[in-house]
Amino acid sequence: MVIGQAGPVDPSTYVLGPGDVLQLELWGRLTRTVLFEVSPDGKVFLPGAGAIEVAGKSLAWAQQRTSSMIAESFRGVQADLRMVRLRTFRVYVAGLVGRQGAIDVTPVTRASEAVTAAGLATGAARRTIEVRRRSGARLRLDLDSFDLAGRQDLDPVLEDGDVLVVPRGVEFASLRGAFKNPRTFDLAPGDSLSTLLRLAGGLLPSASRDRALFVRFTSPTVRESLWLTVRAIESGAANPTLRDGDALFAFFVAGYHDVALVEIFGEVLRPGTYPIALGKDRLSDLIQWTGGFRAMANRASINLVRASEGVGQDVEFDRLLRLSRSEMTESENAAFRTRLAEHKNVFRVDYDQLAKTKQVDPMLRAGDVVRVEPLFLTVRVDGEVKHPGLAEYSPTRKWQDYIDLAGGFTDRAAIGAVRVSRAGTGQVVKVGSAKTIQPGDFMWVPERHDLDSWG
Repeated sequence: MVIGQAGPVDPSTYVLGPGDVLQLELWGRLTRTVLFEVSPDGKVFLPGAGAIEVAGKSLAWAQQRTSSMIAESFRGVQADLRMVRLRTFRVYVAGLVGRQGAIDVTPVTRASEAVTAAGLATGAARRTIEVRRRSGARLRLDLDSFDLAGRQDLDPVLEDGDVLVVPRGVEFASLRGAFKNPRTFDLAPGDSLSTLLRLAGGLLPSASRDRALFVRFTSPTVRESLWLTVRAIESGAANPTLRDGDALFAFFVAGYHDVALVEIFGEVLRPGTYPIALGKDRLSDLIQWTGGFRAMANRASINLVRASEGVGQDVEFDRLLRLSRSEMTESENAAFRTRLAEHKNVFRVDYDQLAKTKQVDPMLRAGDVVRVEPLFLTVRVDGEVKHPGLAEYSPTRKWQDYIDLAGGFTDRAAIGAVRVSRAGTGQVVKVGSAKTIQPGDFMWVPERHDLDSWG
């Protein structure tokens, strides 16, 4: 398999050699198409014009030379020479790669492409790969400099017979913290702090510009630390040559672009997510930002849900919390009520009370979720009544009136044990101690237990 060509060939830089296939187009007083291959001795033969030696010459030179020779040989004839197929040759990859051996390449293949095709093995160096030429020249392939900084001068174009040797990485330095690309790099000859800073892409905008910590090992187990100013690092004034084990730590600006957010849902005019100022904004402020309550809002039943640190997230509870009552099914509403009652960090707030004094107006925290419940203009009566169900709420009705609307007690009713579950607070109290019945309340009439005279 030959590594494919990446993009068009540049005639000014492409050097011709044996095996390249060219096409000559003639037009004018003579029309003809000629396909020919550069011969092993580096020549091509132009019909009617003779041989021309092109090996080692650029494609642009060959195009210009061909046009002038055709013009001299044929009056009124123009010529165009173009590349049809690139020649292929073999290079060899050795060392810590997944597939050692020969790879077929073209004259535009770079060393990084051949190494990528062979696959780097675990522990292989990325920045000290050697390209050995037949001429005896030694070139360096630096994958990180090419991949991260675009250094094509450290990714040579391959030549016929090149051998690429991938060594094991043995010396390393690292950049940690507020860098665009924090990582550990294997060291190459001549590396300095500025070299790794370029490979890391520089510092993040959120990096603290005050100082950074440079750590160096003076022996295998002993290290020393040096505080450097970030400006000196970026300007190159602080630019030590790196050794194995060196590390630079850059730090973040605390709270950089952080925005504390809360959410509010339910019976308000503009539900959604709002930014808050910590230590300043309160629940009443949030209600005002939403434009106030909708007509059916239960001002006495505002649930403030506060995130618990170190407690796993209840995904289903969070989903239901963001739904309005009309968007829930009956089973979802029942599940939500159960979870709401069990949640330890849920606080019920009466808006009319907090509007009177800031003493009961909670300060908001990041991550708070507020839910304003709807006002139910019904009272539910269930248990040992003849017609369990919902009764229309009226502020003038007493608890006995709702029992009557439900058809009265059954013969099995424990009349003295009637309970009321408050819609606003979730409290369960004896009906006799409830001064009034509120909209949304749930009245429960339990069954009377018979005494066994033989017991």
